[in-house]
Amino acid sequence: MSKLKTDLDGLPTSPGVYLMKGARGEVLYVGKAVDLRARVKQYWANQERGDGRFHVAFLVPRIREVEVQVTASEREALILENTLIKRFQPRYNVKLKDDKTWLSLRLPVQDPWPRVTLVRRWKDDGARYYGPYLDEVNARQVLKLLTRTVPLRTCSDAVFKAHSVRPCIEYQMGRCAAPCAGIVDQGGYAQLVDEAKLLLEGRNKELVKRLGDRMQSEAEALRYEGAARIRDGIRLIERIGERQVAQKDPGQKDRDVYGLHRVGELAAVALVPIREGRMQHARAFLFRDLAEEDGELIGRLVSQLYSPTVPPPPEILVPCAVPDAELRAELLGEVAGRKVAIRQPQRGDGKRLLDIALENAKVRFQAAHSKTERAEQALLALKKALRLPTLPRLIECYDNSNIQGTDPVGAMVTFRDGRPWKTGYRIFRIRTVVGSDDYATMREVLSRRFKRALDGAEGWELPDLLVIDGGRGQLSMVEAACRDCGVAVIGPDGEVPDGPSIRLIGIAKPREGEPSDKIYEAGRANPVGGLRPNSPALHLLQQARDEAHRFGVLHHRKQRKKRTLTSELDGVTGIGAVLRKRLLTHFGSVSRLRKATVEDIAAVPGVGGTRAERIHEAMTKGT
Repeated sequence: MSKLKTDLDGLPTSPGVYLMKGARGEVLYVGKAVDLRARVKQYWANQERGDGRFHVAFLVPRIREVEVQVTASEREALILENTLIKRFQPRYNVKLKDDKTWLSLRLPVQDPWPRVTLVRRWKDDGARYYGPYLDEVNARQVLKLLTRTVPLRTCSDAVFKAHSVRPCIEYQMGRCAAPCAGIVDQGGYAQLVDEAKLLLEGRNKELVKRLGDRMQSEAEALRYEGAARIRDGIRLIERIGERQVAQKDPGQKDRDVYGLHRVGELAAVALVPIREGRMQHARAFLFRDLAEEDGELIGRLVSQLYSPTVPPPPEILVPCAVPDAELRAELLGEVAGRKVAIRQPQRGDGKRLLDIALENAKVRFQAAHSKTERAEQALLALKKALRLPTLPRLIECYDNSNIQGTDPVGAMVTFRDGRPWKTGYRIFRIRTVVGSDDYATMREVLSRRFKRALDGAEGWELPDLLVIDGGRGQLSMVEAACRDCGVAVIGPDGEVPDGPSIRLIGIAKPREGEPSDKIYEAGRANPVGGLRPNSPALHLLQQARDEAHRFGVLHHRKQRKKRTLTSELDGVTGIGAVLRKRLLTHFGSVSRLRKATVEDIAAVPGVGGTRAERIHEAMTKGT
């Protein structure tokens, strides 16, 4: 606070925009407010977390000056905020970066004789853009369909000017209306441009009607070849429409549907357009170093994507609550010249479309961000949440598995650099515990594991973080077991005791009404803060917990099957440990052995016909 040059109490209480600047005068963040003084002071309400948003803890320490600009209303503040964000591109605001890997179609509607071209970048140049198409073949196929259906010019501007008297062969083939030679005037060409828009926007029904009228005019003028070409175009569009039935939205509405997939500061947003009830190709946006919350991110996209040349549809579906949704919808309505609604559906067709957009966002996220990059994000978030001095490169998670105390096993799974490391997986068959005693079971597992570490066994070094499945009670139990084994537990203050020591946490499942799992740290009564439901650190701990449970249950079942087979064959003469193991390996389970015939059993090496009959009799007795 002492480094801040601005007197926050002197700020106006009017609506407006605030610019937060760093030490070199650079704009770090732009925001809007109804009451500038109250809104800006919220950032310093809590020294550790600011106003509660994720990015504020990183933003506030870097602020040296706050500049404000008063507006007449919140509406004007929202417009000015978007303008300033585009101008300054602040570090802690959303940076709108389109997915430029894929091809899009560009139609410069402001030109007197526009043509459709393939591009990879969208520009604010007044043209209309369609796509991007997630497959280059699809983009080129759409352009080919357009050429066969709507005779816009395809030549460059230089070639267009060179054919001012005689049209080229494209006109003879019916693929161009020859505006270069004056065969079609600007009014007629504008109608062709409108038809091209209908095709690119997926409004096939309206396009077919207009093509039908044009075909009728050609036929009445005795231009039968032209009418036949239009007829073929109509049939082609109708065949494509039949293939799109599976993608049809029963609501028959024009919508834009947004899906968001996020892991920490990495995110992908998919925009799925719906036109005349049919899904169009999705558009994707990728983000790194993302500081703003989910709702702010979607709100920024909704405000920045649309313009008079790319108007919004009547309905926009979003996956989370968007700040000032009604005000943003009102502004978009002015851009579109009609009413626009921003909704967050919870059920029905709208929710189904949101799920589809979410899957698209996940696909783009997985393709853009590597597993290593996502794992590093999770480790960084975990380091911050637990205030660890270094990244927890080696994490071990433990889980016990038994059924009413029978066949108990302890499972240990290892995560190295944020990803499962199968070489470090271990199963401990419990030897000293009788019945269901979680404390004694965990103590035996940890004592055997720590003994190898204390003896200096290679590959058994102590982990950076030890995780158990459970809350405060289980954590205290495991902490006591660690002390009994000669390993100290580092407390939340981070002070490292003398001798071998580890960091210990527990992950507890949420109670009814709670948003997500809770993380408990040894020596601390309350859960660890800062781990939101979508936190990559929490996802990593949940993955480790679930993997330990899966691994333990898998080996517990194997051990139980082996014991069951052993007990059922104990009374069969001539069947020892070696043959029992061979039978289990051959059939895989007791149930399969019960279903086997005498001939199947006799086929096992070392069994023979006589033993096979005795085994078959023993296994089918009582069934």
